[in-house]
Amino acid sequence: MIVLSPDSLNEIYARHLDWYPAIANPQSAPEFIDGLADIMGQFDLVLLDSYGVLCRGSTPIDGAPEAIQQLRANNIPFCVVSNDTLTNRSVAAEKYQARGFDFSAVEVLTSLDITEQYLSTLTKRDHIAVIAPLEHPSNHLLEGMIRLNGCNGEIPEGIDTLLFLTGAGWTAKMQENLVSTANGRQFELVVGNPDIGAPHGDHVTATPGYFIADLVEQTIQTAKPTLFGKPGRSIFSMAIEQHQITDPSRVLMVGDTLYTDILGGNAMGFKTLLLQCGVYQNQDIEEVISSTGISPHYIAPGL
Repeated sequence: MIVLSPDSLNEIYARHLDWYPAIANPQSAPEFIDGLADIMGQFDLVLLDSYGVLCRGSTPIDGAPEAIQQLRANNIPFCVVSNDTLTNRSVAAEKYQARGFDFSAVEVLTSLDITEQYLSTLTKRDHIAVIAPLEHPSNHLLEGMIRLNGCNGEIPEGIDTLLFLTGAGWTAKMQENLVSTANGRQFELVVGNPDIGAPHGDHVTATPGYFIADLVEQTIQTAKPTLFGKPGRSIFSMAIEQHQITDPSRVLMVGDTLYTDILGGNAMGFKTLLLQCGVYQNQDIEEVISSTGISPHYIAPGL
């Protein structure tokens, strides 16, 4: 497990801005509110990040289950939009129910759902190496690929595409071997979870976005990665299509990370709400916004 500080997290994101949509900030400074209840009535759809918004690890964040019930009571549609690549929507609802959230499958959309769409189109797989534990929900779609977790991170000859699916089970030694065997080679890069880090308990741990950034920086990869999660457009587009949204300004994206939730939501034309209970917990939020150059429409301490 690699633990990151909020400062290092933002520094890595900032070094790779060309991977993400262009910054499109609101015209006015963010408005500080008490929580989602203050503004939910303005929207036809509320999109919610998971880690740092609803829960930290497997623990619900105070007030989050109650906020979901308020959305239901006001008949406001919502969807959890998560960069989770360990669960797709068919099983994610059960996971959230165990955490105290009564979600149905149609109320959850993960970057694994988007990644599985890509995997289902492949006709040839033996040129792809994937970072994912050997037991994974998408195993039926990963058949024929080289499983780097089973190779201790070493990339065999004949591989021209690297799929960074999930960091579960990925070690510092595997990352070292990945970098060593990638030196002098160029790859097509695909990432299911673009997050650099995610909050777990009282710290932030490295996720696939970190591993791909480390590879690119150490081996001078020239390909721009394909992103299947936030802040890429695919996951947002699927969410609004499924809810038949025609006016993006009537969508609210709620998140805890400026470079994924807020940057991605702003680029889609959504309104954005940044919560302070996630990766920026105990940080000076105005200073973080100033240093990143990314600004939300609203800021609240929690959901």
